[in-house]
Amino acid sequence: MPAPEISPRPPLTSWRPKLGPDFLAVALGALWLGDAVLQLQPQMFTPAFSGQVLYSTALMYQPPWLSGFLFAVARLEAANLTTTTLLIAAVQLAVGTALLVPATRRAGLVASAAWAAVVWALGEGMGFLATGTASLWSGAPGAALIYLALSILALRGRRHPSQWVGTGLWVWTLYWGMGALLDLAWRYPPGAVMAYNLQSAAQSAPGVLQSIDYRLARLAFQFQWPVVVGVTIVYLFLAAAVWRDPLRRPALVLGLLLLAAFWVLGQGLGGVFTGVATDVNSAPLMALLAAVLLGAAGPATGTDVSEVLDSAKKRDPAMTYSPTPLPGQYHRR
Repeated sequence: MPAPEISPRPPLTSWRPKLGPDFLAVALGALWLGDAVLQLQPQMFTPAFSGQVLYSTALMYQPPWLSGFLFAVARLEAANLTTTTLLIAAVQLAVGTALLVPATRRAGLVASAAWAAVVWALGEGMGFLATGTASLWSGAPGAALIYLALSILALRGRRHPSQWVGTGLWVWTLYWGMGALLDLAWRYPPGAVMAYNLQSAAQSAPGVLQSIDYRLARLAFQFQWPVVVGVTIVYLFLAAAVWRDPLRRPALVLGLLLLAAFWVLGQGLGGVFTGVATDVNSAPLMALLAAVLLGAAGPATGTDVSEVLDSAKKRDPAMTYSPTPLPGQYHRR
């Protein structure tokens, strides 16, 4: 008897990334190991680390309610600088190694999320979001917060392989949507904030990039509203376009290009040439998310293949799968 056809045939609309949650976990592990290497730079054992990283985080435009707490933490860390530096490096080495080993990967993701939360609150001053000077150009909302989001995303992917990409799209949307809100510059003039961030990046950038940053800072200050409005429109487009199938891939590619500009110009290559960089900053982490999302195809929402087959069996209980020379063929009992 010929095999009956399933009619109507449900569309197979699952959106499975080629770069899955294990790839994301391994990439996070490599980044944590890189952060540990940065933490062991010679200058991290000198007052340069406490002055340029610890105290500057606590005092740089932070509101009084947060500045006092961060200053107390910075003073405690500075008083035990060698111990603090070695402890931070040891934790990051442990987290990175755990993420690279399949048997400890889940525990490593939990540890990665927990440690990232600690670093964001104590080491990054909550991404400077309360200062009024934060912007995506300068690294907002902080690399540690993106570590936290990506760790949770990888955990969800390991538990719900067919559903986790939608969560990744929400991370992408919230990032760019937050960038549009930060452009409102509720505490200082918007052009001044952008100019300040570009000037700050110039101070830690290699020589050839310094002049570019200073020129962009002047332009941002001279043409405040056209620049801010234009950038905000781009951010909102990137936040919304990934939810439309025809626009998703172009939006992710455009986002990657903009993230590259952030990292080179606004974030001074993560400050890796300064000797006191603690991470590569936020743009490479968001680029990692973009790479994972680009490794997928099809609609962002839909049903998994297994869900389609289950629904077919419910409609016709006599349908059951059996191995045949033609895989996927169905036969009645």
